[in-house]
Amino acid sequence: MPTKTTIFRASVIGGLLAVAACANPEIEAAKQLEIQGSDVSAEAAREYKRLAHFEDKQMWDKASAIAFSEKAIAASNGFIGTEPAGDKAVRDAEIANAYRYLNHMRALGADRIAPKETGQAIARLDCWAEQKHEGDQPLDIAFCRDGFVEYASATAEALKAAGRPVAITAPMLKTFKVSFPLGSTMPAVGADTVLDAAAAYARSGKNMRIVLGGHADKSGSAKRNQYLSQARADRIANMLKARGVAETQISTIGFGETYPVVVTPDGQKSDENRRVEIVIGPDRML
Repeated sequence: MPTKTTIFRASVIGGLLAVAACANPEIEAAKQLEIQGSDVSAEAAREYKRLAHFEDKQMWDKASAIAFSEKAIAASNGFIGTEPAGDKAVRDAEIANAYRYLNHMRALGADRIAPKETGQAIARLDCWAEQKHEGDQPLDIAFCRDGFVEYASATAEALKAAGRPVAITAPMLKTFKVSFPLGSTMPAVGADTVLDAAAAYARSGKNMRIVLGGHADKSGSAKRNQYLSQARADRIANMLKARGVAETQISTIGFGETYPVVVTPDGQKSDENRRVEIVIGPDRML
């Protein structure tokens, strides 16, 4: 007759096997990708892989994790597309215009002239479209849109420098960035100048909103870095409020070590990755 211990062990093993059986093959395949190269497809693949990991481990959104995993696999094999997916994306004028803007830049040679910026813009736009379609995570929508606008703007600048100016108007958001010393929630020297400019811009128009995205490097534990990223965003929020920005204009989110500017191994310090990104624009966009 089986003992209680035997039954308990069998139930635990059965539960673990059930969890393993639920593992999605696309997510697992994306995790194993070793993406090489610096072309536009490789850059998009790296960002899709990060997005898949974030949706799987941070947001527990399997559907989005699978979608980004599939895109990571495709991009790692040189296949990337920049067309809105689904009827809702086509009907959303803001998303449709963003895809039109991106495709215009690609037609001007963005893939070759600015492969890193273009690859990131491609993945961030798909992220924006995906999050807006779901509609229940306004800060994630803003983060993806912020990333797209930042990288699309950098792509447009590179094209202009190459003598191929972009004729279509870009989305109207402005981004500022503040860095932090190791392990600190107080910004680095020079932050006051950036915050003065950000506050002035936020007060320059009606119905302006600010999204603050906090980030950490990989020099500590993931739990500690999640705390630091949120605390940094909250600190910048307070410093902007002290400069006359209304609390109702500001939203904060901590991303931990999930979205590095520079990809590093676990445990490595990075000045570039310890930051708060300040995104300001009309509230209809944020």
